Amino acid sequence: MSHLLTKLLPLFVYPLGISIILSLSGLLFLWAGQKRIAVFSILISIMVLWGSSTKVVADFVMTSLERHYPPLAVEAMPTADAIVILGGITRGTVPGTGLTDLDGGVDRLVHGARLFKAGKAPVVILSGGGVPGYQPESEAMAEILSFMGIPLKNMILESKSRNTEQNGLNTKGILDEQGMNTVLLVTSASHLRRAQAVFESMGVSVIPAATDYQIVEGAASILDWLPSPTALAMTTSGIKEYIGWWVFSLKLAAG
Repeated sequence: MSHLLTKLLPLFVYPLGISIILSLSGLLFLWAGQKRIAVFSILISIMVLWGSSTKVVADFVMTSLERHYPPLAVEAMPTADAIVILGGITRGTVPGTGLTDLDGGVDRLVHGARLFKAGKAPVVILSGGGVPGYQPESEAMAEILSFMGIPLKNMILESKSRNTEQNGLNTKGILDEQGMNTVLLVTSASHLRRAQAVFESMGVSVIPAATDYQIVEGAASILDWLPSPTALAMTTSGIKEYIGWWVFSLKLAAG
């Protein structure tokens, strides 16, 4: 239940959720005869949704997260005891096929495979659970890495985590069992600040290995000010990371 609440409650502070709440409030004010307040509420909802759906705003939010971890060539990365790849890569199994559908975070697997093949660590730890009764994400990740040429004997699966804090806690247990401590932490650049803080709070020595950058090179255009579902998703993803960071920071401060 707590996992479900942590996923549902933030929806009310995401742009789409805020816009829906403001629009519904506007309708209620209109029904109550408060036309000015109703118009104001609906206009604000449109502004929030429109602004959050533009590439300009999406790039601003995502850049504020990714700038902390500029891209590094694999050759420039130091060695570590293990490569830890965090989940958030798969969407589930395609019905009737047994095949795993990959999400945009698949860059994490590709980057982790490159680091392993470059000899940066002898072991890859895959951290990601799933809904009870379904294949854990770590198993799906292992199948894909195996297809990419990474031996199963060099993988350790952590299959219980449902969020970043659990990733850190459960992976720390594996590291202690294996007598390891220094890891190349592979996750999306926008997620890495929070993930690194979580792992380091548990005593793990982290070498950031950012990937899955959302900001790419391209010429500016007037179209950047027009709404798109892709930009809205990027803005929402960035806000999600900030919320996660603030909540974790408050928990640390509270002891």
